[in-house]
Amino acid sequence: MGLRFICRDEADNYNFIRIPKLLMTSEVFSEISCYSKIMYGMMIDKMAVSLKNKWMDSEGRIYIIYPISEIQADMNLTKKKTMDCLAELEAVGLIEKRKRGGGLPSIIYVKNFATANAV
Repeated sequence: MGLRFICRDEADNYNFIRIPKLLMTSEVFSEISCYSKIMYGMMIDKMAVSLKNKWMDSEGRIYIIYPISEIQADMNLTKKKTMDCLAELEAVGLIEKRKRGGGLPSIIYVKNFATANAV
């Protein structure tokens, strides 16, 4: 492949996904796949857009709008794998989806990982 080394002036030229270390180290999240953990990091990243757009419900809870097709494209996953990861995140309580109807994508509440029981 012939890749070059990253030099000093290039180190800040890249976008990164932040994945909470607790997702990797806590037993509470040990059964979650790495794909799901990365997806959660992508969703945390989307929260910045939500704040900018003031996407909040009547209780002041921030949500994201992240269509399944966009998640698939961003992570290079099949629809099935995307759905499996979303189901995994929802099952452990890291996200909560709310359908909007009318063919619109669901809104997703990204929950605070640090408030998980027995962390």
